Amino acid sequence: MNHISKFKLPSILEDILKELRTIGAIPIVVGGSVRDFFLNIPVKDYDIEIFGIDSLDIIQKSLEKFGSVKLVGKSFGVLTLRVDEYDFDFALPRIEKKTGNTHQDFEVITNANLSFKEAAIRRDFTINAIGYDFSKKEFLDPFNGINDLRNKTIKHIDDDTFIEDSLRVYRAVGFASRFDFKIEEKTKVLCKQIVLNDELKYLPKERIYEELKKLFLKSSKPSIGIELIRELGILKYFPDRK
Repeated sequence: MNHISKFKLPSILEDILKELRTIGAIPIVVGGSVRDFFLNIPVKDYDIEIFGIDSLDIIQKSLEKFGSVKLVGKSFGVLTLRVDEYDFDFALPRIEKKTGNTHQDFEVITNANLSFKEAAIRRDFTINAIGYDFSKKEFLDPFNGINDLRNKTIKHIDDDTFIEDSLRVYRAVGFASRFDFKIEEKTKVLCKQIVLNDELKYLPKERIYEELKKLFLKSSKPSIGIELIRELGILKYFPDRK
Protein backbone atom coordinates (compact mmCIF):
# COMPACT_ATOMS: atom_id res chain seq x y z
CA MET A 1 0.00 0.00 0.00
CA ASN A 2 1.84 3.08 -1.23
CA HIS A 3 1.40 6.61 0.06
CA ILE A 4 -0.52 7.47 -3.09
CA SER A 5 -0.96 11.17 -3.86
CA LYS A 6 -3.70 10.70 -6.46
CA PHE A 7 -7.13 10.06 -5.01
CA LYS A 8 -9.56 9.53 -7.89
CA LEU A 9 -12.82 11.29 -7.05
CA PRO A 10 -16.06 11.27 -9.07
CA SER A 11 -16.00 14.17 -11.54
CA ILE A 12 -19.20 15.59 -10.02
CA LEU A 13 -17.53 15.73 -6.61
CA GLU A 14 -14.49 17.46 -8.10
CA ASP A 15 -16.86 20.09 -9.56
CA ILE A 16 -18.54 20.53 -6.16
CA LEU A 17 -15.20 20.89 -4.35
CA LYS A 18 -14.01 23.45 -6.91
CA GLU A 19 -17.23 25.41 -6.36
CA LEU A 20 -16.69 25.35 -2.59
CA ARG A 21 -13.19 26.74 -3.12
CA THR A 22 -14.72 29.79 -4.85
CA ILE A 23 -16.56 30.77 -1.63
CA GLY A 24 -13.35 30.55 0.40
CA ALA A 25 -13.92 27.08 1.81
CA ILE A 26 -11.21 24.46 2.26
CA PRO A 27 -12.95 21.13 1.60
CA ILE A 28 -11.30 17.99 2.99
CA VAL A 29 -12.58 14.52 2.05
CA VAL A 30 -12.63 12.48 5.26
CA GLY A 31 -13.55 9.20 6.87
CA GLY A 32 -14.60 5.93 5.28
CA SER A 33 -14.19 6.98 1.65
CA VAL A 34 -10.50 7.75 2.17
CA ARG A 35 -9.97 4.55 4.17
CA ASP A 36 -11.74 2.44 1.56
CA PHE A 37 -9.66 3.99 -1.22
CA PHE A 38 -6.54 2.54 0.41
CA LEU A 39 -8.30 -0.81 0.84
CA ASN A 40 -9.40 -0.85 -2.83
CA ILE A 41 -13.08 -0.95 -1.81
CA PRO A 42 -15.52 0.80 -4.21
CA VAL A 43 -16.84 4.08 -2.79
CA LYS A 44 -20.30 5.59 -3.28
CA ASP A 45 -20.59 7.65 -0.07
CA TYR A 46 -18.27 10.58 0.55
CA ASP A 47 -17.93 12.74 3.68
CA ILE A 48 -16.47 16.20 3.25
CA GLU A 49 -15.42 18.45 6.14
CA ILE A 50 -15.48 22.14 5.25
CA PHE A 51 -12.83 24.31 6.88
CA GLY A 52 -12.35 28.07 6.63
CA ILE A 53 -16.01 29.13 6.42
CA ASP A 54 -18.58 28.93 9.21
CA SER A 55 -21.81 29.85 7.41
CA LEU A 56 -23.96 26.83 6.60
CA ASP A 57 -26.29 29.08 4.60
CA ILE A 58 -23.51 30.17 2.23
CA ILE A 59 -22.34 26.55 1.87
CA GLN A 60 -25.90 25.39 1.22
CA LYS A 61 -26.43 27.98 -1.53
CA SER A 62 -23.23 26.83 -3.16
CA LEU A 63 -24.25 23.17 -3.03
CA GLU A 64 -27.76 23.82 -4.35
CA LYS A 65 -26.27 24.42 -7.81
CA PHE A 66 -25.78 20.65 -7.96
CA GLY A 67 -29.06 19.33 -6.56
CA SER A 68 -31.47 19.27 -3.63
CA VAL A 69 -29.65 19.81 -0.34
CA LYS A 70 -30.98 18.51 2.98
CA LEU A 71 -30.03 19.83 6.38
CA VAL A 72 -29.41 17.10 8.96
CA GLY A 73 -29.84 18.99 12.19
CA LYS A 74 -28.45 22.50 12.28
CA SER A 75 -26.74 21.80 15.60
CA PHE A 76 -24.51 19.23 13.89
CA GLY A 77 -23.85 21.43 10.89
CA VAL A 78 -24.36 18.64 8.33
CA LEU A 79 -25.73 19.05 4.80
CA THR A 80 -26.48 16.08 2.53
CA LEU A 81 -26.62 15.97 -1.24
CA ARG A 82 -27.39 13.02 -3.51
CA VAL A 83 -26.24 13.20 -7.13
CA ASP A 84 -26.68 10.20 -9.45
CA GLU A 85 -25.52 7.13 -7.49
CA TYR A 86 -23.42 9.14 -5.01
CA ASP A 87 -24.27 10.35 -1.51
CA PHE A 88 -22.32 13.33 -0.20
CA ASP A 89 -22.30 14.60 3.39
CA PHE A 90 -20.85 18.05 4.06
CA ALA A 91 -20.06 19.04 7.65
CA LEU A 92 -18.37 21.80 9.57
CA PRO A 93 -15.39 20.72 11.72
CA ARG A 94 -16.47 20.15 15.28
CA ILE A 95 -15.53 19.00 18.73
CA GLU A 96 -17.88 16.95 20.90
CA LYS A 97 -18.26 16.77 24.67
CA LYS A 98 -20.22 14.04 26.45
CA THR A 99 -22.86 15.45 28.81
CA GLY A 100 -24.79 12.30 29.79
CA ASN A 101 -25.23 8.57 29.24
CA THR A 102 -27.13 8.33 25.95
CA HIS A 103 -25.87 8.85 22.41
CA GLN A 104 -27.82 12.13 22.27
CA ASP A 105 -26.07 13.56 25.33
CA PHE A 106 -23.31 15.37 23.48
CA GLU A 107 -22.52 19.05 23.24
CA VAL A 108 -21.44 19.78 19.68
CA ILE A 109 -19.30 22.85 19.00
CA THR A 110 -18.63 23.64 15.35
CA ASN A 111 -15.52 25.65 14.57
CA ALA A 112 -14.36 26.24 10.99
CA ASN A 113 -10.97 27.43 12.24
CA LEU A 114 -9.95 24.12 13.81
CA SER A 115 -6.93 22.41 12.29
CA PHE A 116 -7.59 19.08 10.60
CA LYS A 117 -5.85 17.30 13.49
CA GLU A 118 -7.94 19.13 16.11
CA ALA A 119 -11.14 18.18 14.29
CA ALA A 120 -10.04 14.57 13.77
CA ILE A 121 -9.42 13.85 17.46
CA ARG A 122 -13.16 13.19 17.94
CA ARG A 123 -13.02 10.31 15.43
CA ASP A 124 -12.85 6.73 16.63
CA PHE A 125 -9.89 5.03 14.93
CA THR A 126 -6.74 6.19 13.17
CA ILE A 127 -7.85 4.48 9.94
CA ASN A 128 -10.95 6.71 9.92
CA ALA A 129 -9.01 9.92 10.59
CA ILE A 130 -7.22 10.25 7.24
CA GLY A 131 -8.18 13.26 5.14
CA TYR A 132 -7.63 14.23 1.52
CA ASP A 133 -7.00 17.90 0.78
CA PHE A 134 -8.45 18.30 -2.70
CA SER A 135 -6.85 21.67 -3.37
CA LYS A 136 -3.34 20.47 -2.50
CA LYS A 137 -3.90 16.91 -3.80
CA GLU A 138 -2.40 15.43 -0.65
CA PHE A 139 -3.40 13.15 2.20
CA LEU A 140 -3.60 14.44 5.77
CA ASP A 141 -2.69 11.74 8.27
CA PRO A 142 -2.10 13.20 11.76
CA PHE A 143 -2.46 9.86 13.59
CA ASN A 144 -0.59 7.53 11.19
CA GLY A 145 -3.75 5.84 9.98
CA ILE A 146 -2.18 4.90 6.63
CA ASN A 147 0.48 2.95 8.49
CA ASP A 148 -2.21 1.20 10.57
CA LEU A 149 -4.03 0.26 7.36
CA ARG A 150 -0.78 -1.17 6.09
CA ASN A 151 -0.34 -3.14 9.33
CA LYS A 152 -4.01 -4.18 9.43
CA THR A 153 -4.54 -2.63 12.86
CA ILE A 154 -7.60 -1.07 14.53
CA LYS A 155 -6.19 1.58 16.88
CA HIS A 156 -8.09 4.27 18.77
CA ILE A 157 -6.99 7.91 18.57
CA ASP A 158 -7.51 9.38 22.01
CA ASP A 159 -8.26 7.64 25.34
CA ASP A 160 -10.60 10.35 26.60
CA THR A 161 -12.70 10.86 23.48
CA PHE A 162 -12.82 7.14 22.62
CA ILE A 163 -14.60 6.08 25.81
CA GLU A 164 -17.23 8.80 25.41
CA ASP A 165 -19.06 6.78 22.73
CA SER A 166 -19.66 3.15 23.70
CA LEU A 167 -20.87 2.27 20.18
CA ARG A 168 -17.18 2.27 19.27
CA VAL A 169 -16.84 -1.16 20.88
CA TYR A 170 -19.20 -2.56 18.23
CA ARG A 171 -17.46 -0.53 15.54
CA ALA A 172 -14.05 -1.95 16.53
CA VAL A 173 -15.46 -5.47 16.30
CA GLY A 174 -17.12 -4.70 12.97
CA PHE A 175 -14.03 -3.24 11.31
CA ALA A 176 -11.82 -6.05 12.59
CA SER A 177 -14.24 -8.58 11.14
CA ARG A 178 -14.90 -6.80 7.83
CA PHE A 179 -11.25 -6.11 7.01
CA ASP A 180 -9.66 -9.05 8.88
CA PHE A 181 -7.70 -6.57 11.03
CA LYS A 182 -6.42 -6.96 14.58
CA ILE A 183 -7.58 -4.66 17.39
CA GLU A 184 -4.53 -3.09 19.01
CA GLU A 185 -4.04 -4.20 22.62
CA LYS A 186 -4.56 -0.77 24.26
CA THR A 187 -7.74 -0.29 22.23
CA LYS A 188 -8.94 -3.73 23.27
CA VAL A 189 -8.34 -2.85 26.94
CA LEU A 190 -10.45 0.31 26.57
CA CYS A 191 -13.22 -1.67 24.84
CA LYS A 192 -13.26 -4.20 27.69
CA GLN A 193 -13.40 -1.33 30.20
CA ILE A 194 -16.43 0.20 28.45
CA VAL A 195 -18.17 -3.21 28.58
CA LEU A 196 -17.26 -3.71 32.26
CA ASN A 197 -18.64 -0.26 33.09
CA ASP A 198 -21.99 -1.33 31.60
CA GLU A 199 -21.90 1.56 29.12
CA LEU A 200 -23.37 -0.54 26.29
CA LYS A 201 -26.75 -0.77 28.02
CA TYR A 202 -27.42 2.89 27.15
CA LEU A 203 -27.11 2.31 23.38
CA PRO A 204 -30.34 2.32 21.36
CA LYS A 205 -31.09 -1.11 19.87
CA GLU A 206 -31.31 0.33 16.35
CA ARG A 207 -27.72 1.60 16.50
CA ILE A 208 -26.47 -1.80 17.69
CA TYR A 209 -28.52 -3.49 14.95
CA GLU A 210 -26.93 -1.31 12.26
CA GLU A 211 -23.41 -2.20 13.41
CA LEU A 212 -24.19 -5.93 13.64
CA LYS A 213 -25.87 -5.84 10.22
CA LYS A 214 -22.70 -4.38 8.68
CA LEU A 215 -20.62 -7.00 10.50
CA PHE A 216 -22.64 -9.92 9.09
CA LEU A 217 -23.30 -8.53 5.61
CA LYS A 218 -19.86 -7.03 4.89
CA SER A 219 -17.54 -9.58 6.53
CA SER A 220 -16.19 -12.50 4.53
CA LYS A 221 -15.58 -14.21 7.90
CA PRO A 222 -18.21 -13.00 10.45
CA SER A 223 -16.78 -15.58 12.88
CA ILE A 224 -13.95 -13.10 13.58
CA GLY A 225 -16.50 -10.61 14.88
CA ILE A 226 -18.44 -13.23 16.84
CA GLU A 227 -15.23 -14.35 18.59
CA LEU A 228 -14.38 -10.72 19.48
CA ILE A 229 -17.90 -10.21 20.87
CA ARG A 230 -17.22 -13.17 23.16
CA GLU A 231 -13.68 -12.05 24.05
CA LEU A 232 -14.70 -8.48 24.93
CA GLY A 233 -17.55 -9.66 27.20
CA ILE A 234 -20.35 -8.29 25.01
CA LEU A 235 -22.31 -11.57 25.06
CA LYS A 236 -23.89 -10.61 28.38
CA TYR A 237 -26.04 -8.13 26.43
CA PHE A 238 -27.50 -10.97 24.38
CA PRO A 239 -29.25 -13.25 26.91
CA ASP A 240 -30.42 -16.64 25.61
CA ARG A 241 -33.99 -16.66 24.39
CA LYS A 242 -35.94 -19.65 25.67
